[in-house]
Amino acid sequence: MRLSAHNTSNFFRVAILYMLLEGVMSDLFLLIAQDGYSAKLQYISLGYNLSGVLILLFEMLESKKWLCEKVRLLVKRLLFSYETSLFGELLCAGVMNYYLTWVNQSSLKESRPVALVVSYYVWSLVGHGILVLGLSAFISSVRIVLSCVYILWHHRTWAVLTAPCCVDTTLGVRCKMIMLGGYSWHNNQLYYKIEALKAFGVLKMVEEDGTVYFVFRKVHPVKVPRDEFLVIGRVLGCRVEPCVERKCTGPVSLFDRNLGGTVQSGIKPHSMLDSDHVHIGPTLETKG
Repeated sequence: MRLSAHNTSNFFRVAILYMLLEGVMSDLFLLIAQDGYSAKLQYISLGYNLSGVLILLFEMLESKKWLCEKVRLLVKRLLFSYETSLFGELLCAGVMNYYLTWVNQSSLKESRPVALVVSYYVWSLVGHGILVLGLSAFISSVRIVLSCVYILWHHRTWAVLTAPCCVDTTLGVRCKMIMLGGYSWHNNQLYYKIEALKAFGVLKMVEEDGTVYFVFRKVHPVKVPRDEFLVIGRVLGCRVEPCVERKCTGPVSLFDRNLGGTVQSGIKPHSMLDSDHVHIGPTLETKG
């Protein structure tokens, strides 16, 4: 669930979404027949499947490029970070029993006449839809609150929520989730730390003329993962510019500096390659 498969179509995502929804419906039906620790495990399974549904729906929206970059990054940093996702699912599993009890005791239990009109099957789908929407809203609310608290505690500024980052722009839809702790806020610019680049599998390729390229692993939707790498960007100083995607043909290595910030307008690429005139970003010792 961490990375998106290369050139995945929305038809493939719809198929995965259908299987996740089947898992959600199965969890809801199994909760009726279970109690005790088995039910708690089923709650965790339901929360995990709902999280997968949310990620996949946002991935489909993201792939359509209907969102501007600022909104896309805001939603991703609020809802889909490693620091908040697991806790949100566990907290959802803890309160899910009370939520289901409240729904069962609500006015929905008196809707038998409506069920007779529209059929029990259709009305059961409506009821399960209400459960799923309520739980999804709760998971999202928990993640938003935790993300805001974490960013304020770790970075001491709200600007991280919407600040542009050329690494995020270059990666695009390839990464489903992000690491809020992997950012470094330096001189009003947002950078990816070396540890975060390593965790996401980002590598560099240096050609004979000294040009540095941004390399990312190619993920297949069905095939067994292999060491196939793609060049998806060009590194200019500490910044990354997206380029035409092509196969990586040279040796790769890890980055030894932070990458990020925004590409400065009015600066020629050749001048940005000159290390004497370009700030290379905060080093490993720089605190976020």
